[in-house]
Amino acid sequence: MQNKLRKYINKKFRLYPKTKEILEVREELFSIILDKYNDCIQSGMDEERSFREAIEMMIDYKEAIREVETGSSLSALKRNVISIAAFSTFYFVMLTAVYLFVSIVVFESFEHTWLIAVGGTFVYLVYFSVKAYQYATLFNLNLLARYGIGLIYFSLIPAFYVFPSLYVSVMGYPSIWGQSWVIVILIVLLYILTDYIVYRKQISGIQRGLHLIAAGLLLTTVLYLAFSIYFELWSKAWILYVVYLALVSLVFFISEKIGKR
Repeated sequence: MQNKLRKYINKKFRLYPKTKEILEVREELFSIILDKYNDCIQSGMDEERSFREAIEMMIDYKEAIREVETGSSLSALKRNVISIAAFSTFYFVMLTAVYLFVSIVVFESFEHTWLIAVGGTFVYLVYFSVKAYQYATLFNLNLLARYGIGLIYFSLIPAFYVFPSLYVSVMGYPSIWGQSWVIVILIVLLYILTDYIVYRKQISGIQRGLHLIAAGLLLTTVLYLAFSIYFELWSKAWILYVVYLALVSLVFFISEKIGKR
C-alpha cells in the first residue's frame, strides 16, 4: 500500500517541475499521509478505508499545494522562456559583434567571415536542443525528453559534419564532403546507444533487440568504410557484414536455447 500512496502523490505532482522546493513539499505530504495510513491500520481499519482516510489529509494542505502551484509548469515555463530569450538575444548580439569586428577590423573583408555566423548558429542549435531536453526532463515529459535526446544528437550533425566540411570547401582546401559524412553515421550510432542505455528498462524486448541490431549494423558500416578507405579494401571489406550477420544469428540462437530452459 505504501507504493500505492507513493504513486498517488507522484501522480498529483507529475506536472510540476522537479525543483528543490516542490520535491520537499511532495515528500512532506507523502510522509504525512503515510503516517495517517499507518495510524488507521493500527486502529483496526482495512487497507482501502485507511487509504481513503490518508489521502483526505491532502485537503488540509491546500496552502502547501497552492505554494507549489506558484512553481507549476506554466510559471516555470515562463521563467525558462524568459531565460532562453535573454541568453539568445545576448548570444546573437555578441555573435554579430564578433562577425563585424573580424570582418571590418581584422580581415577588412567579408569574403569568408560569414562562416562565423554560420558556425555560431550551429553552436546555438546545440544549446537550444540541450535546453529543450532539460525542460522536458524537468517536467517529467518522458516522451518529449526521449525526443530531446534525438534532437541534441541531430543538432551535432551541422556542428561536426556540415560546418567543418563547408569550411574546408570554402577555404579552398581539398573537399572532404565525400569522407566526412561518416561522422553522421557515428552520431546516429551514439544516439541509438544512448537511447538504449537510458530507456532500456522502459522499452520492450523487441525494441531493445532492434536497437542493438541497428547499432551493430552502423558500427559494421563504420568499420567497413574505415578499412575500405584507408587500406583500399573495397572489394574485400564487405566480409565484415557477413561476420556481423553470423554473430547476430549466433546470439539469437543462444538466446533461444537459454529461453527454453
